[in-house]
Amino acid sequence: QRELLNDLDINVEEEKKRCTSFNFGLPNATMPLRRRRIFYGALISGDSAEVIKATSMEQYNIFHTVSLIESNTTQNGTPKKWRFFGSEDASKKLNWLYQLFGPKTKVSVDYYVSSMKKGQVDTLVSEHFQREGHLYRWKMNGMRPDDVAITGDIDESFSRDFLRALQICDVPQFRPGQNCKSPKVLASTKIFESSPECVWKDRRGFHPDAILGECVDQIGDAKLHPPTNRNKWSHREPGYGHGGNYSQYEAYVSTPLNMKGQYPLWNPHEIRAEVGGKVISKKDEWRSPTAYHFHNYFMSTEEIRFKYSTYGHNDTKAALEKPLWNLNRDLELAVTCAAGIHTEKAEINFESMPGRAKPIYYLNEEARRARHVVWQDIVMKDRNL
Repeated sequence: QRELLNDLDINVEEEKKRCTSFNFGLPNATMPLRRRRIFYGALISGDSAEVIKATSMEQYNIFHTVSLIESNTTQNGTPKKWRFFGSEDASKKLNWLYQLFGPKTKVSVDYYVSSMKKGQVDTLVSEHFQREGHLYRWKMNGMRPDDVAITGDIDESFSRDFLRALQICDVPQFRPGQNCKSPKVLASTKIFESSPECVWKDRRGFHPDAILGECVDQIGDAKLHPPTNRNKWSHREPGYGHGGNYSQYEAYVSTPLNMKGQYPLWNPHEIRAEVGGKVISKKDEWRSPTAYHFHNYFMSTEEIRFKYSTYGHNDTKAALEKPLWNLNRDLELAVTCAAGIHTEKAEINFESMPGRAKPIYYLNEEARRARHVVWQDIVMKDRNL
């Protein structure tokens, strides 16, 4: 594992192979190779130390900046205690967090204090507002138009191999002079449910998302990319870029300004949620993933039920009363896996996954076994309630 993280030096031949494996080329051969700087932003909440260690290992000493944002409420407005603020224990956790991403990375945790009460706002709107904080941290830390921004959740990460490719390869979406209509690089994400041994076989996610600084709000040139219309919740209006439809923007913004063919800059919520990019997987026979999602890696039944009763499109009654396997298809796969039952939808185990793209943290068999035992214990306790 340690050897896989010792990849700071640039080996031209190895980089050529890496770029080719993702169907990228190398930059102009007459120019010295250099790595792009990457600025990362994610929300952080009740995610377990286990999952943070797994994702940060892929990212170790790669990012220039890590911007994390913690809120004092869940997505539906339920109050929650600060994890990284306000106590001696929080300070210890914060210090631990700062060290995970490597000495070459600037790590910060900023805090979002919501005045919204439970039921006052759509469950995902507060998340959109929180993500705007990344812009200020990125700008404060000197982000430039030729840098790369990545938005995600703390339980997901591009693979280390793909992050290195994004830094050095000729990625079409990262060439200078973008029109910013469809500027994103999206992941092809392997999903692990509650344990590294419980893996979806064919289902893939598509986060995190990467974008060139030229197309990032506050970083790119707003004169070349005039602002679009957004509603009071900071969502793009229909026809102004929402869902990839720019018909109204072209008719009433860019064309009257003689800027036809140029499109608006993207804020962090839009980088994550709006349409406009290309999903990249590895160019091999297995269409190997370029990212990993460690989903529902909690340490107790109570934590899982709290998530499903207060985050996202929640159903509080069902989340508190139904058995875990009956909450959704994700937990159904994870619970059956804990019992040693693997349907056609799941890999048999971690080792049975085809290809070489596997998360670095779980190449350690002891780490896999330890997490799987924790998950089996959670499932057993839930059955005995």
